[in-house]
Amino acid sequence: MSGARDNRSRATVYLVDGTYTVFRSFFAIGRLTAPDGTPTSGVLGLVNTVRKIVRERRPEHLGVAFDLEGPTHRDDLFAAYKANRPEPPAELVQQFPIAREACRVLGWPELTAEGYEADDVIATLAKQAVERGLDVVIVTSDKDLYQLVGGPVRVLNPAKDDRMLDPEGVEELFGVRPEQVVDVLALMGDKTDNVPGVPGIGEKTAKAMVRRYGSLDEVRRRARLFAELWQAKEEIEAAVAGGGEPPASVLERLSAAAASLAAMDRERGGEE
Repeated sequence: MSGARDNRSRATVYLVDGTYTVFRSFFAIGRLTAPDGTPTSGVLGLVNTVRKIVRERRPEHLGVAFDLEGPTHRDDLFAAYKANRPEPPAELVQQFPIAREACRVLGWPELTAEGYEADDVIATLAKQAVERGLDVVIVTSDKDLYQLVGGPVRVLNPAKDDRMLDPEGVEELFGVRPEQVVDVLALMGDKTDNVPGVPGIGEKTAKAMVRRYGSLDEVRRRARLFAELWQAKEEIEAAVAGGGEPPASVLERLSAAAASLAAMDRERGGEE
C-alpha cells in the first residue's frame, strides 16, 4: 500500500525500527559524508524513510525506536549473547547519536528504554497500542519482528518497495505464518547474535520442518523418533555392508518409529 492514508476507521501508530534502518542504510546506500567528513549514509536513509512515511501516509502517531549502549536484559538471559559479533565499523557507530539528534530536531519521538533493544521497545508499544484500540504499522526489514504481525498489527518493509505485510504477506515473503516465525528462529539460531540453534539445521530446513509439522513443539515430539530411524538406518547399512542380515530387533525399532511418525501425521491431519 502506498500513497494515501490507510482506509481504516481507527487511528494508526507507526513504529519505526531506527537502529535497523540506520544499519541497513549504511550498507545499502554506500559511503556518504558531510562537508566535514562525518559519515551520513545511515542517517540519510533513516530520515528519508521517515519523511516518506510522513508525506505519503500521514500517520496520526509515529515514533522511532533505538537501541541504547550497554548491556540489555538479553545479556542477563544468555551471557554469550552477541559474544562473537565483530565490532561494527566506526563510521556506522558514530551515526546513531546523529540519527537520534535528527529525530529530535525534526520532532519525531525518540523511543528508547534502558536495558532493552529497539525491537523490545517496539513490541511493547505495539501491544499497548492495540490494547488502546489503535492499529499498528511496524517499519522494519528485520524478520524477527514478523512474529508480531496479526490483527491490527502489520509490518511495512522498506527493503521490499514499502510492501505492507499482513499474516498472508509474512507467509509469502518469509515462508511461514507470523506465529511460526519464532519457532523457525529457535531451530536455526542466529549466528549474528551468537544464539545457538539446532546443529545442522539452517534456515531452509527450519522453515520446511515448521511448515510440515506446524510448530517447534511438534518437531520436538518427532525428534526422538527421527533419531531412532537414523540409528536403525545406520545399523542396517552396517549389517548389509558386512554381508549379514539386519537384526530383527533393529527392523522392529525401525518399523515402530515409522509407525509412530505416521500416526502423528494422521493426528495432525485430523486436527487441521
